[in-house]
Amino acid sequence: MNSLNLLRCSGLILFFALPGRLLAAPVNTGPVVSISAGNLRGYFEGGEAVFKGIPYAAPPVGDLRWRPPMPPAPWRGERDATRAASPCVQGAAGLGPFIKPMADAYGAAYNVEPLASSEDCLYLNVWVPNWPVQGSLPVMVWLHGGSNTAGSGAQSTYDATSLASHGVIVVTINYRLGVMGFFSHPALSAESAHHSSGNYGLLDQLAALQWVQNNISRFGGDPGNVTLFGESAGSIDAGMLITSPLAAHLFGRAILESGPPFGLGPMPALREAEAAGLAIANAAVHSGANQIENLRRLPASELQRIANAHGPYIASNILDGWVIPELPAVAYASGAAQHVDLIVGLNGRELSAFRLLAAAAAKQASKPQAGGSASGAISNLAATTRPLYGAWTYAAIAKYVSEAIVNRDRGIDQASNDMLMACPIGALATLAGATGRNVFVYKFDRNIPGKGEAELGAFHGLEIPYVFNAFHDPSWRWLPFTDVDFRLSAEMETYWTNFAKTGDPNSYGIPAWPVWKSGTEGYLEFSPQAAPTAQKGFSPSFCYLSFDRVRKELAGSK
Repeated sequence: MNSLNLLRCSGLILFFALPGRLLAAPVNTGPVVSISAGNLRGYFEGGEAVFKGIPYAAPPVGDLRWRPPMPPAPWRGERDATRAASPCVQGAAGLGPFIKPMADAYGAAYNVEPLASSEDCLYLNVWVPNWPVQGSLPVMVWLHGGSNTAGSGAQSTYDATSLASHGVIVVTINYRLGVMGFFSHPALSAESAHHSSGNYGLLDQLAALQWVQNNISRFGGDPGNVTLFGESAGSIDAGMLITSPLAAHLFGRAILESGPPFGLGPMPALREAEAAGLAIANAAVHSGANQIENLRRLPASELQRIANAHGPYIASNILDGWVIPELPAVAYASGAAQHVDLIVGLNGRELSAFRLLAAAAAKQASKPQAGGSASGAISNLAATTRPLYGAWTYAAIAKYVSEAIVNRDRGIDQASNDMLMACPIGALATLAGATGRNVFVYKFDRNIPGKGEAELGAFHGLEIPYVFNAFHDPSWRWLPFTDVDFRLSAEMETYWTNFAKTGDPNSYGIPAWPVWKSGTEGYLEFSPQAAPTAQKGFSPSFCYLSFDRVRKELAGSK
């Protein structure tokens, strides 16, 4: 950081000694921008302008709980935009319980820091590479992961200083989570003009994207060149929004990391979601005509506690007929989904992190892991994978069961990767590519050498510190990264931002990434040794990804 920007960041009054007197020199010269709701003053980070804690919707509290987001109230004067807002309501441990077992596997210390969440949380953050901006820059909007129950766009992991330095504007957002963001109830559907409830988290994401359309030009961004990108639940949500008519013209490109919008399990219909919500509501307050009114008075923490105690509340997107009018698989197969340029991919051993998480939770509860019967597990897997594997479903399962017997955890991880991730991702690429838009597929298989490498491999979420150059962040610094990881991060940031600029991740100086074609199934592999290399033949065993077959299989999955 040069001396001028160091002064900019200090926000202090400096006193210069001159002969006979002291002169006070104000240096709080953070960037100021005027948006539709008022003026914002941010801060400088190196040569970049950063604005945090920008309200994109009114606080969803009181009578606004479980309603579509409303516009924020305007303000007078300059609003401080130097600090991020609170995460949306979630457990005090946040994502810590997911990360700690993996750090333990590497023999590294990792402390789960408690966080304070709030129902007043609909805020976003903006990174601008230069200030003032010259021209009109591409925009990337990040949807964080966390199973739609945890996480925040303001996590230090998602500091976009490095990513924005490649010549893009980056926006990270909070959205409602868990029972606050995905709660359905018959009374909520009845009061809705669209006869819908649930999907409030998705509606928040749509409101943030609309905010980008209305305001990002004030930061120097191009509202006509927006890329939506996300990981895990954020990837699934982005894939869902591609199928939503409400998202039309809000973005033209998407990057989906480790979260296909179909293939991971059944999607609840509105009536199923309402029944689940009604059971939680009856456990929280008395039933009756005023049940929703009483639920809206209940403290968010109490409501979350009751929902969790009542049973594992899965923050699932809902087939509600409004935000999501039809099953995503059917929307993609029929061509009804938006035609967007796409990067989509997975990590080499997605399930390994969840195995460790389940084992840690069982140990903490002092009971063995609940696994159910083997026949029941196979039946559930067959039901989940049949829409893509068709008549080959049980042949594929038999193959993977035999491999799991021999290779144990590694074999189980491979089965889950192939059947629940790779096959749906390949199907999505095939369908999206048939629209004439650019589609690029990747497999991130970088293994971090160390004690936990054999058990974890390229686990779920490992690509994130590469995309954001977040190796020194507390969430990741327990891993023994080396210089090759920093080089790979620079390449991945270049791929991601090239794609945001032009719809093509390729440029001079980095290995070529082939566009997806059904016949060759070309993709880019980030190898265990951290080298990007072009490969062919993405399909796993018994997963046949010809366009006609995929379209036929998924169009009949209603």
